[in-house]
Amino acid sequence: MEDAVLPESHILEVLSRLPLKTIIRCKCVCKRWRDLVSDPYFVDLHLSRSRPCLSFHQYDSPSSILELVEVEHEVDYDCLTLHHVKTLNLHLSAVPYSGNWTTQVGSVNGLICLHNRDFDTTYIFNPLDEEYMILPQPPKPNLEDVRFPLTYGFGVSMTGKYKVIWIYALKIEVYTLGTNQWRCLGPTPYRISYRWAVDPPGVFVNSHVYWIIHGQIYKFDMDTETFESFPSPPGELGDDQESMQILGVLKGSLSLFSWTSSGYNVWVMKESWYKSIAVIQENIDPFLKSLEWEPRFLMDGSDGTSILIFWPWPEENPSLVGYCLNTNKILDLNLPGDIFASMLTYRPSLVKLQNFGSERVRVGSLYSNVTVSAKSRYKSSLKFEQSKGRHSSCC
Repeated sequence: MEDAVLPESHILEVLSRLPLKTIIRCKCVCKRWRDLVSDPYFVDLHLSRSRPCLSFHQYDSPSSILELVEVEHEVDYDCLTLHHVKTLNLHLSAVPYSGNWTTQVGSVNGLICLHNRDFDTTYIFNPLDEEYMILPQPPKPNLEDVRFPLTYGFGVSMTGKYKVIWIYALKIEVYTLGTNQWRCLGPTPYRISYRWAVDPPGVFVNSHVYWIIHGQIYKFDMDTETFESFPSPPGELGDDQESMQILGVLKGSLSLFSWTSSGYNVWVMKESWYKSIAVIQENIDPFLKSLEWEPRFLMDGSDGTSILIFWPWPEENPSLVGYCLNTNKILDLNLPGDIFASMLTYRPSLVKLQNFGSERVRVGSLYSNVTVSAKSRYKSSLKFEQSKGRHSSCC
C-alpha cells in the first residue's frame, strides 16, 4: 500500500484549494497533514489562491462588530449581493475596547490592524484563527495638539517585514512586527495639518502605503522607510473644497477616484497615471446628482468593472450605496453605514501571529475570556442572501 500514498506535492495542491474550514479540520487527520498545513510554503501557497472578501466596520458604533463578507456583483441586474463569511464581536474580545473610534488601519495577507483611539491601543489580529497581539504604545509627542496620529498605515515590505506606520504632524513612527519597539524616523518632510480627528488610513499597494491629505498624495516605501510626496494625475488634485477624491486599489494597481462639478474621473497608476474612466456631469445617474454624498471605498466589480461605495447624507436610516463607474448605474446594496463606515479588502489566510510574538508582545486568543454560549449570542445585523455553494466556504 505504500506505493499508493500520494506524493507530498499532490497533497499540498489538493489541500491548498480547499475551503479554510476544511483545511483546519484536515490538521486533525494525522501528524503529517498537520505539519503540512502549518508549513510556511503551504501558508503562502494557500494565500495565493485565497479569494478576497471585504472587512466592514462601523467605527463610531458601540456595537463593536466587524463583518467579513463576500460581495457578488451581478452586472446585468445592477445588484451587489452580500454573502456572510464571519462576524466578530470585538466588544466580547480580550482586547481593551471602546465602541467609539476604533478604526481599521489596514489588512495584509490575512492580518488586520486596528487602532483604538480611546485606549490608544494598536493591535494586529487574524480573524480566521481569532488570535491577536497588542503592540506597545509609541512615545508620545510633547505637544497636546498632536497627541494622536494624523493617519496610519499597515503593510509588508518586499522582504516580508510587516510594519505599522503612524504619521503625526511633526514626526513618523514605525513598528516592525517582531521587533518589540517603535522607531522614530524623524520629522515629516512636509507641513501636514489636521482636517478631521484623523484622516483616512493609507492604501497599501506593492510594498508602498499611499495617502491623500489636503489634496496631496503621499507615499511611504516599506523597504527604504522613506516618506515623500507622490505625483498626482495631471490637473486633478489640489485642496479644492468643491472636489472629492479617494484612493483605492483596482485590478491590483493604485487608483484614484476624483469628482468635481463637471463629472468624475478614475485614474489608474501603471508606469504613470492614465485615465481609465471619464464621465461628464450630464451622463451621471440623476440619483447621484440629486444628493450630497461622501465616497467611502473603491473595489473591483465583475467583468472588468469598477465600483464606488458611497454614503448619501443626510439620511434618516443611513446606509451605503454602490455605484458602477463603468455603467453609471446605482447598485442595490443593503449595507447599513454612514461616514464612519470603514471597509478594507481582506484575503483569508493561515498566517500565524506566533511568527511575530516575543516576551513583550504575546499572542492571545480574541475570545479567551468568553464562553462559547456568550460568543454565539450575537448574530449579524446585516441581511445576507442564503449561503449557497462557493459563497459559504471561504472561512
